[in-house]
Amino acid sequence: MDSTAPTNNLNWERKYQGETALFRSHESAIDLTARLPACSLCPRIYHHCIPRPPHHLPICSRSRRPTSSSNRVRRPNPASTSWRVATTRVESTMVLSIDGQATTGEEERYQHHVAADTDYTHTFVVDGRSPDTAYAYRVQCIRDDDATPSSSSRSVDGSFRTVPSPHATRAVSFVWASCLSGQGYGRNPDFEIVNADGEIVRGGYVVFDTMEKLAPDFAIFQGDMVYADNAIPAVRNYTNGTEYVGTWYNNPTKDFVAVSLEDFRANWKYNHGDEKMQSFLSKIPIYVQWDDHEVTNNWWPGEILGEPAYENDTAANDLAEVSLRALLEFNPINQAFVYRSQQFGEHLEVFFPDFRTYRGPNTDNIKPSAVDMMGEDQLNWLKDGLSRSTATWKLISAHDPFGIVTGSGPSDYDSFANEDPAILGREFEMKDLLSYIHDNDIANVVSISSDVHFAAHVSMSPERAEGNFSNFKQLEEFLIGPIHGGAFGPNYMDASFGAAYEFEYGPLTLGYDRWASLAPEIVRLQSFGHASVSEDGELTIKLINIDGNVLYEKTMTPESTTDGSSSSSDNSTGSADNSASFAGSDSTITCSMWAIYMVMFGCIMAVG
Repeated sequence: MDSTAPTNNLNWERKYQGETALFRSHESAIDLTARLPACSLCPRIYHHCIPRPPHHLPICSRSRRPTSSSNRVRRPNPASTSWRVATTRVESTMVLSIDGQATTGEEERYQHHVAADTDYTHTFVVDGRSPDTAYAYRVQCIRDDDATPSSSSRSVDGSFRTVPSPHATRAVSFVWASCLSGQGYGRNPDFEIVNADGEIVRGGYVVFDTMEKLAPDFAIFQGDMVYADNAIPAVRNYTNGTEYVGTWYNNPTKDFVAVSLEDFRANWKYNHGDEKMQSFLSKIPIYVQWDDHEVTNNWWPGEILGEPAYENDTAANDLAEVSLRALLEFNPINQAFVYRSQQFGEHLEVFFPDFRTYRGPNTDNIKPSAVDMMGEDQLNWLKDGLSRSTATWKLISAHDPFGIVTGSGPSDYDSFANEDPAILGREFEMKDLLSYIHDNDIANVVSISSDVHFAAHVSMSPERAEGNFSNFKQLEEFLIGPIHGGAFGPNYMDASFGAAYEFEYGPLTLGYDRWASLAPEIVRLQSFGHASVSEDGELTIKLINIDGNVLYEKTMTPESTTDGSSSSSDNSTGSADNSASFAGSDSTITCSMWAIYMVMFGCIMAVG
């Protein structure tokens, strides 16, 4: 990579898989866009380093451009009962096989030697795929120390579909999810739901069974998909705010807050060890963002941490550096973690910003002057991408919300909002973005978000704006979560841009304390999002409980602009309870295989 490429405000540089990689700013990200394919639709099967029977071998895939893919593989160690450090490590050879044309039965094979420096992971890049086409693949892990490889090899099958071309008219659907294993709520083998079809689903992260049944084209993981900053104890009592409500049991448990690289890797292994999550990842492609809990709660670059969770003078940047390395190893991403976009046919483009890496201090978010959230380069990238997009709908995957107040008060406003109706701090970036969308008559921009641990639909309206600025189009934002964690809220709103709830559903809605942090057993308070675009361009957003029951639904018809492009009219319904770029010219698939620490031996794979 270009050693002169500018870095972001963290000024990180790291060694990853033998080469120097810079955490790059907008200019180098654009260069990357020009050189690398976009993510196309393909499922991932994940292998995780956990003590499981040797027949479990998860894998995963991600489509980066219509014509190529990358696959990551990881070999497990033969015997380990620790989430953090393996007692024995065995080097392995990963073999990836991908079917060619189904009519000829041709097969292409790739292989790579893996070792401890990358935690036995590797990304295979596979070129030459056709757009909007289904492929099958198999990953095999073979121990290098075995004279008879057939006795030690383990294989797993997966499949993926590359993304449709930008001009293809086809229906597309996806789910988005966030907040997994937070607040001490981990994998409970006795957790049971009755889903919308009347079936009993038992044990672990049941949400993945529900999402898999919807058969989405892809999924977006919006961050907080591990909670590196909290333990998962064997027993977790919870209250309605003051009074005891119930007890949650975790098995397995996790007894540490992550500081080292092995700690951060172990968090991914814990969650990916869930069988329902493994099944989902073997069939559904994913696009991954990060937020705060991959590192620590509400962190920002340059923050200094201390007791009780960390030693005094612990730099958040140091934790973020090793956390990011683990994230790249255990997720289908095969480049430095940058903001990016992906178009899925004629009607949909999704923008994946990074609201964590480039931000200024949370403590500054009440200043009367501008404070970074995206930073100038990333903000310009987003504005330029929205104006250039040919898709009917431009969805911003905003892993922190635009209009809802998050964080713990004036010294820790974690997103854009800050409860003051005046435009302050990070809201100047929001004003710049909204003004640009208005002035350039960009139609059909919608935000999908999470982080807040309750379900909501928020509209930001110029008619209600109290920040002495109304020169913007109304913006709709849909929020979900948690998918498996403590539920709280709804949160307070910020009136600067006229944000108001069209729908809200959290503990307070059901009569609990606003900050109760209720367990996943209160199923109605756990949710994910589902979005679908029809062939004629209608966008439907659903906020869905983890049992498959729809909490809220809104359908929007695209609106034409003065230049003939397509903002939106809509129809929405709530549940009964509501009454109380890489855009690219060709396609690439990214597959990373992870390893599972088997009791005996085995291989695990991760697609990246």
